[in-house]
Amino acid sequence: MSKNGIAREIIGRVVANHGGTVKLSLPSGEINIVPPRGQHWVVGDLVKVAGTKPKNLLPRKNLLEREGSRKGREQPLASNLDCLVIVTSSGLAFKPGLIDRFMVAAAYASIPFILVFNKIDLDYPTEQLNELGEYEKLGLDVHKVSAKTCQGIDSLAKRLSGSISAMIGHSGVGKTSLLNHLCPNISKQVGAVHTETERGRHTTTSALLVNLPSGGGIIDSPGLRMFNPVGLDQIDAARFFPGFANLWAKCKFRNCRHNTEPGCEVKAAINRGDISKSRYQSYIRLCKSLEKGY
Repeated sequence: MSKNGIAREIIGRVVANHGGTVKLSLPSGEINIVPPRGQHWVVGDLVKVAGTKPKNLLPRKNLLEREGSRKGREQPLASNLDCLVIVTSSGLAFKPGLIDRFMVAAAYASIPFILVFNKIDLDYPTEQLNELGEYEKLGLDVHKVSAKTCQGIDSLAKRLSGSISAMIGHSGVGKTSLLNHLCPNISKQVGAVHTETERGRHTTTSALLVNLPSGGGIIDSPGLRMFNPVGLDQIDAARFFPGFANLWAKCKFRNCRHNTEPGCEVKAAINRGDISKSRYQSYIRLCKSLEKGY
């Protein structure tokens, strides 16, 4: 409170969303607050408050969102990210097409990302090992871990230390097990949220920011079986698809879609064997889905 009796404005971060209310982390602690009418706050947002009264949402440096269940409706997932942690694992949960969608959406939104291959203690099928090798060949930031044996967990924790990241992946990839290793107090934090939402009688949180012991935090979002990027077209896919960015700038035409255009560097790289045909087919599938709108 200022000397003239007016509440001093401070900045807080949204750490949970209960639907109509959000949990805000302030220097003095955490409070539940209702955003102003017409404003939709998501986990990761920085907002200004005066006492316990909401003021305004600060500009976002980035926003991760997908198309909602209703066509034309966006579903924001998290904002102000230093890193997107894309998690996959062996077996049926290994979906290269979904991984590529995550990566393209992250690049489009200017969000750095890493790939985490969980359950590395299991035997990956040869086809999946080949796909894994393709990602490594592109020079991406790849982490091989096992939530069961703790292999690679320390290295991953060091990579995420001090940053605000979001963990995303297909259902069944083991995100919960990884979070239990990275954030030992996650059960306590999640339990507090469920208590406040009266054990599910109200709208439950779609995302939750949990604290890392070494500083920073991870936004945990539900497992996703589908992810349709928002705002992207085929030119964006051509530009941001993993491994295409440097080549796209060398294509003869600025709007090259790496299809039938002459002077395409991506097609030349495929012919040289620098890019595998499986990676290119994944790109084509993404383009077709953007064209059809699903």
